[in-house]
Amino acid sequence: MASRAETQRGTTSERPTIAAEMRRTLEATALGLAAGFAGGLFGIGGGLVMVPVLVLWFAIGQHRAHGTSAAVIVAAASAGLIPFAMDGEVDWTTAGWILCGSLIGAFAGATLVSRVSPLWLARAFFTLTVVAAIRMAV
Repeated sequence: MASRAETQRGTTSERPTIAAEMRRTLEATALGLAAGFAGGLFGIGGGLVMVPVLVLWFAIGQHRAHGTSAAVIVAAASAGLIPFAMDGEVDWTTAGWILCGSLIGAFAGATLVSRVSPLWLARAFFTLTVVAAIRMAV
């Protein structure tokens, strides 16, 4: 019997049934819709919605969930940018400077995350989410 980690990485020869693949496809599409909607509506990264659902619902490991989320967010953020840009609601100068820092910071964070245990990564993600929610509410 394959371990959960082997199944998640696709290193096992066990294949899910077509019905299971269809269900996972529909669930993943629904997650993308919800994360994309939240990202477009609130201007947040879809990872805020995506990572907890990938971990808790899809049983994907914490590190893999962050990587999966990052892969999706690139295209989703681009799609969300279009209506804002068309309405003239983007400060391109500020966005350019933030992008410069973000590229370096994101690369450094993604490189260092492998050194953080999944438990501490989950705790840090939770803490950041709660602190952001409190700051926005006050």
